[in-house]
Amino acid sequence: MEKYLLSAAGVIFLSVIVSLIIPEGKLNKTITFVMRLICILVLIQPITGIFKISSAWNGGEFFDYEYVCGEYSEHQSTQLELLLLDEFNVQTECSVEVAYEDAQFKVNAVEVLLNENEAGFIEKIYAYLQQLGYINISVYAKSS
Repeated sequence: MEKYLLSAAGVIFLSVIVSLIIPEGKLNKTITFVMRLICILVLIQPITGIFKISSAWNGGEFFDYEYVCGEYSEHQSTQLELLLLDEFNVQTECSVEVAYEDAQFKVNAVEVLLNENEAGFIEKIYAYLQQLGYINISVYAKSS
């Protein structure tokens, strides 16, 4: 309340000073009108706060990043399976872990599961994923 009173008094004081300084004429009328309008706006500022519409949002997270990370992980896993099938002609089960960190989505880990008879591709797939820039890579074959 103290800030409001100081700003209102300051605007009124500024209005009086400006009206004393400006010369008579057309410009005087325009500037006086603008200064009165500013004074009126400053004086009715507390009344406008009554009409503000409050939203139901209480400042929490706007997006469900956990859900988005899950969907993104699922999509990346499927795309990686297709990429490995195209590149190496092997069926795999891929799991890509995506997390939201530092205001961006990052791949934290990659896990590739091969069939037992395709164990010879482990090093090739590992090197290929490193070349693509993946981190925390695990490639292994299913055991019977």
